[in-house]
Amino acid sequence: MTLQIRWHCRQGTRTADNRDHAGIGIRGGAVLAIVVDGSTSGSDSGDFAREIARRMVDWFVTGTEEVTADALIAQLRMTHAALAMDFRTDSASYVLVHLAATRPALVLHAGDCLLGRREEDGRITWLTQPHTLANPLLPVAIERLAKNPARHRLTRSFRSKRFIAPDLNLFELDHRPLLVATDGFWADLEAHQQVAFIEGLVGDVEQDRDDCGALSILRGKSGSEIELIDVGAAPNFYVREA
Repeated sequence: MTLQIRWHCRQGTRTADNRDHAGIGIRGGAVLAIVVDGSTSGSDSGDFAREIARRMVDWFVTGTEEVTADALIAQLRMTHAALAMDFRTDSASYVLVHLAATRPALVLHAGDCLLGRREEDGRITWLTQPHTLANPLLPVAIERLAKNPARHRLTRSFRSKRFIAPDLNLFELDHRPLLVATDGFWADLEAHQQVAFIEGLVGDVEQDRDDCGALSILRGKSGSEIELIDVGAAPNFYVREA
């Protein structure tokens, strides 16, 4: 399986630290990718997000067991138990993606990070829905959700107080890039700004802007190379290979 992976990230203005984090674990021909967005309300939610990403990547890279939905949820639960006492008032949203050559992408998510596909014309089709009070029962168009203040109230996330199981989905991989994004990307940026951001055309940070992060994953047609692009310059990006 050939993959090209790039992390695009920009700090906003709402917190002193950038709370969008991403991690990539490589084990054989498989990849575990995670994007975590620490809440702006908890004082240490950025550190909380970083630790979640690192611990999930470390578990994947050092492990030998088959990666299934049950195994991922069990490890998320163990990660929660290990961190809850040190991060008592913190929370984070996340998307976790397991990619293997002969299987669909296994996706777990909780909170307001989203998984999408970038279409050939450049637009983004969002494949998951955030867990918010703006869409508690039925799916709502992402463009409408972005403008609804109720989206800031999450109904599910990685919370220090108790573990909440994520949603589970399977998606077939094709030639269209996958995109894993925080709400600073899908809700704060207009469509043309999103395209510019993932193409590296980052302008000045406006006032009252959330951290913005997007992980793009492009599958090649042949071969078995996993290429991480601009890793050294990417903030809050943890990479480990077995």
